[in-house]
Amino acid sequence: MKLKRIALAVMVSTVFVGNAIASEAKTDFYNSDNWQKAFPEQYKTWAETEQSNPVSGKPDDLLAANPNLIAAWAGYGFAKDYNRARGHHFALTDVIKTLRVGHPMMNKDGVMQGEAMSASCWSCKSPDVARMYDEVGEGKFSDNAWSTWGHEMSNTIGCADCHELGTQELRMSRPYADRAMKTIGKDFAKQDSVLQASQTCAQCHVEYYFDGTDSKKVKFPWDYWVPGVETDYKDFVGYKGTDGLYKGFASEAQLAYFDNRGFKDWTNAVSGAPMVKTQHPEFENMMDRTEHAMDNHLEFGCTTCHMTQTTNEQGKSFIDHKVTFEAEKLPADCQSCHEAGDFKEILDERKAEINQLRFAANGTDPRLTEVHFKAQAIWAANGVKGLESGKTIGEAQAAYQAALKQKTPLAGEMNSLLVKVRNAQWFWDSATASHGIHAHNPTEAVRLLTKSNGILDQAIAEADALLAKYAPDYKYDATKYDSKEKLQPLVGLSFEGMSQSKEVFLKERVEKEWPVKLK
Repeated sequence: MKLKRIALAVMVSTVFVGNAIASEAKTDFYNSDNWQKAFPEQYKTWAETEQSNPVSGKPDDLLAANPNLIAAWAGYGFAKDYNRARGHHFALTDVIKTLRVGHPMMNKDGVMQGEAMSASCWSCKSPDVARMYDEVGEGKFSDNAWSTWGHEMSNTIGCADCHELGTQELRMSRPYADRAMKTIGKDFAKQDSVLQASQTCAQCHVEYYFDGTDSKKVKFPWDYWVPGVETDYKDFVGYKGTDGLYKGFASEAQLAYFDNRGFKDWTNAVSGAPMVKTQHPEFENMMDRTEHAMDNHLEFGCTTCHMTQTTNEQGKSFIDHKVTFEAEKLPADCQSCHEAGDFKEILDERKAEINQLRFAANGTDPRLTEVHFKAQAIWAANGVKGLESGKTIGEAQAAYQAALKQKTPLAGEMNSLLVKVRNAQWFWDSATASHGIHAHNPTEAVRLLTKSNGILDQAIAEADALLAKYAPDYKYDATKYDSKEKLQPLVGLSFEGMSQSKEVFLKERVEKEWPVKLK
């Protein structure tokens, strides 16, 4: 029988005071259903996020659509599985079902196997995370494996993520986000309601990483960032170059932060490059925009477009909680300059420019695949064997890491090349991992992709010179890497095997032991 988590409390008797709920017995406000009576319109529109789902009912497979992502993320979880985000309604289901978090099951010896991620991977998927921070502490929660807390996760993204329990007052339910806002001089308590609303979105829609020095808590790498101001961050890393590598906005500030710490998320299993994975820096893109930072856009935030003011059948005004974008629902002051019908054309033009920088023959995406596999060929020609020789992902990564530490001419050459690969991919990822950047900050998308392409020009020229030196007969053949089915085996992955293990995990552990109802 499926185990049930005991609710925090049972609602016995409830009265309503204004737009808040006052109760004699504590109510489980982490369950959004318990907000419905006090906030019926908000609840109804929040529930409509269930409509933000492909016709097939399944997430769109972005690795199949763009196999270059597999090479870019070889050796990292995203090479296993990367789907287009569905609505908030599906957040909890999708993180449980993704291949990235593994298939953690207890073996016959009582040892957990198949665990792939930290508990902090729950952070943006459920208000139950905030509850657990209160119950066991942020540090204890974070300093565990992902599946440790699966039995506690039953509610998808909802009311308690952004509101004080039972009221309409906004709050920062994630302490790591509150700390980060203070770091950039944007203390939540001191901001106006527009920015506060955006800050609640920024609890998740940001670049972040898990700080291994602090109980694997979530941390935003904002220590150097000056929002909205073009800044050269090179002094933070003692960089003497004049090429503007660290000059820019949030992306450069974050690269300087990671470089100053010698940080990497993983070693690319094809090339051996020390990589950092950008998450989804939508808040940073919004704060760094320059074209829409003029006075008549000062009250422009996330909710302006994604949670518009509307009225119910009785003419009462409320905020639409179906988080989406519909041009027809934009405020009148937006439509005084932009007709709703123009938005599709504007956004399509921006997407086309971004896609040209990405997918043209000399674009970022195919050339990232090219440079990773050319690096692999250089290693192989020098006797450093990787996945192409039958090694596992871990064995290939270890071989490259060891070779890069050697004080040899090859190590020096490859370090020079692979740092360029790291930087090019960082700027590419900063643009492409940001949902809706074509709307939020298209100028920044073009800037970052142009910068990435410039670094890739240098990296590929360097790789070609090394191939001429060490492997003159090598010929790069892009057709070997043009599908998910071809590429995943080349990066050490079996989609069929991973999927089978996942199904066992879902059936034998999630369905039997966890309270969540998968959708």
